[in-house]
Parts: sequence; structure tokens; C-alpha cells
Amino acid sequence: MIRNLLVSILFFVGPALLMFMARNIVLMTLIWLKNRQRRELQQEVIDITPIHHHIHPNWFVIAVAVVSLGCAVTVFMELQRMDDVVSQQYVPAHMSESGKIIPGHWEPKAPAAD
Repeated sequence: MIRNLLVSILFFVGPALLMFMARNIVLMTLIWLKNRQRRELQQEVIDITPIHHHIHPNWFVIAVAVVSLGCAVTVFMELQRMDDVVSQQYVPAHMSESGKIIPGHWEPKAPAAD
């Protein structure tokens, strides 16, 4: 259960970081292109336009949270599903009656007798 929660948290944080990184890379590329275009025009105009200090729009933060939460919930639900899990036990390496070495392997557990 704890492992499932940790994996779900990873799948929540991972997409959020990737989306913010992608957004910042796109914005940095756009800024670089804009500066390159501005340098080509090279006009000497003093700009006194007030700068809006809001780093990113609220809709983007909400979209990141929704996508990340969706990924985390999906992964958690898949990890919690026990239908597909076959109970197995590890059989360590041993020697057979004929003297051959049999490597360690997993084999299905026998159903518990009631």
C-alpha cells in the first residue's frame, strides 16, 4: 500500500514537472525568437509599459494539477487491482536428483487448502 502511494505520488509529480519544463522551454524559445527579431529591427524606443509579474496563468496550473492527478489516480487504481496478480513463490537454486543445477525461479503458489 505504501509502495503504491509512493509510485502514485511519483506519477503525480512527474507529469507536472514535465509540463512545466515543456512550457518553460517553449516560452524560452519564443523569447529567444522575439529578441532575435527585435535585434534585427534595432529601434531605439524606450518602453515604459508596466510588466505583469504573474509567472504563469492560472488555467495552466489547473491543467497541470488535473493531468497529474489523473495520472496518479490511474496508476494507483492499477496498482491496487489484485485480479491480474498471480501469487508466486521463489524457488532458490538447487540440485536435482540427477545432480544437475536448477537455477532459482518463480513458480505459482499452490492454492491454500481450506
